[in-house]
Amino acid sequence: MFCVANIESEWRFDPSSLYSLSDEVAIVTGAASGLGRAIAYGLAECGASVVVADIDSDGADDVADLIGDSAVSKRVDVTKPESVESLREFTLDRYGDYSIVFNIPGTNVRKSVFELSLEDWNRVLEVNLTGMFVCAKVLGRHLVDREDGSVINMASGRASNTGPEQSAYSASKAGVVQLTKVLAAEWAPDVRVNAMSPGYTKTRLVREAMEDEEWYEEMRKQHLLGRFAEPREIVGGAVFLASEASTYATGSVLTIDGGWSA
Repeated sequence: MFCVANIESEWRFDPSSLYSLSDEVAIVTGAASGLGRAIAYGLAECGASVVVADIDSDGADDVADLIGDSAVSKRVDVTKPESVESLREFTLDRYGDYSIVFNIPGTNVRKSVFELSLEDWNRVLEVNLTGMFVCAKVLGRHLVDREDGSVINMASGRASNTGPEQSAYSASKAGVVQLTKVLAAEWAPDVRVNAMSPGYTKTRLVREAMEDEEWYEEMRKQHLLGRFAEPREIVGGAVFLASEASTYATGSVLTIDGGWSA
């Protein structure tokens, strides 16, 4: 007969402790708005000290001020290695260490292939994919050297579920998924690298797009839950991938898309 008393001691623990980020330092790029902002708040609420990094320095300042003493802000341009290096040194000077990196910045140009200029294409790929590579390369070095840490890259449901006028964005996010898997392979077993793939979430930019009622209804119906996500519904997955709750996950893509991909 199964008996709880016979469970080996290492199987008995407080599950809530797995999600604690106390004494951890997290760098969140793209944290001035949208999902980056929500994730920065969530990590801080779970005990982490957070470096709120964004090219929008005023927005980053606002987020850090709202979080309070457990956050600082730093301007960063993720497409420029010297700027990301400055972010790394700033964090190490301030905290002496960091163990969590969220790579979130992204942009989009919604045009058909025939309308999309090479300049538009290059800009989307530069921010969404090259910026991801630069942050991983520069910020990941410290994690590899310390032989521990978690990197989370922001992919998108558009990496696999695409549509018209999404060529650059979809290609860039599909590249993020593959880059994530390569990094996981190269940095195993010490550093875990995963990606998040959210569906449409009610950030400021998405709310603006929702004003096009025809577009919104078409997209809403593609999500099995029949709605777009609230930012807080993505934060739980972010905390999971940053914390000890996911220590056996690497090279994976966590899909939180309301059934869009199903």
